[in-house]
Amino acid sequence: MLKLTDAPHHAEVYEYALPLRQPLTTPSPGTAAATESATRKGILIILSDKNGKVGIGEIAPLPGLHKESLIEVMEKISPDITLSTLHSLPDLLSVKCGVEMTLFSLPARQQNTLPFQDTVQPSPITRLPLNALLTGTKEAIIKQAEEAVKDGYTTLKIKVGRGAPKDDIAAVRACRDAVGKDIALRLDANCSWKLTTAIRVGEALQDCNIAYIEEPMRNYWEIEAFYNATGIRVALDETLYTDNPTQKGFRHNIPSHCLAAYILKPSAIGSIIEARSLALEANNRGLDAVISSVFESGVALGFYATMAAAWNDGRAVACGLDTYKFLDGDVLKTPFTATQGSVSVYDVWNNSQQLNMSVLKRIL
Repeated sequence: MLKLTDAPHHAEVYEYALPLRQPLTTPSPGTAAATESATRKGILIILSDKNGKVGIGEIAPLPGLHKESLIEVMEKISPDITLSTLHSLPDLLSVKCGVEMTLFSLPARQQNTLPFQDTVQPSPITRLPLNALLTGTKEAIIKQAEEAVKDGYTTLKIKVGRGAPKDDIAAVRACRDAVGKDIALRLDANCSWKLTTAIRVGEALQDCNIAYIEEPMRNYWEIEAFYNATGIRVALDETLYTDNPTQKGFRHNIPSHCLAAYILKPSAIGSIIEARSLALEANNRGLDAVISSVFESGVALGFYATMAAAWNDGRAVACGLDTYKFLDGDVLKTPFTATQGSVSVYDVWNNSQQLNMSVLKRIL
């Protein structure tokens, strides 16, 4: 594989720091610990060929989620390191993802096509819906929900499990009342609850037509018991990128009828290739494959949109790329943004190559 300075390709590395519209709190799954950040930082690898075609990858470890810090990543990057070496560094999952993004992006740019387009039957969708991410108090969630529906969103995702269960129940019920029966509601508990608590919440929301709850329990082996008690299906998220091989493998023991989706965060999984493999596995089980970000810039979001467009057998499944709203700015000349709750896959892919160099600092 190429060195960062090898011909006929040329590589440059830049860092960015984008302010957040509000501090971002990232809980550690299954614990009370949390990390709060006011700025989102990351690295872009820009690989260009002799004809000026460019592939860009993003490395953006998220405090509280990734084991590696951005400082540790930057310490590994030097003029004589190869992309192959970067990709093989142990435990640096965000780096592996970013390198693969670069290497998938360049040939797609060279061929003037979308990544993964030739792997899809039928053709990839051209417009991708997003789920609006709602957080905060009941009043804040209702306000965000009403604004999202007004903006054209048809799927809402509510963060739960951070406060008292009764408050979560009240917020979700109030949200359902506010947006009506035709808007899809997804919940995300981040492995917060004991089984008894999860069942209590699920039973209280049985008439709210919940599409699914992401990882409701701390104990992953209790998912089937939760479904049997509540009838609410579960989406797997943390289970798909945990470093616990027993937990990760346990997904095969969960009956498919208890599940609704795999939530796929390529940067947390540590591989574009593995995320694609898990998407295929989900679809083969009759489940949705839902791409999701870890609050990256428009470079990664544009790439992820092309991945999602190639999944789910041509169905437009709402995905978790609404995180762009948490960033006060972007690294792109045309920032990643949604219109009427969805994005044009071709537009965000094309825009993801046009960088706003004024917000980037070259480090290599």
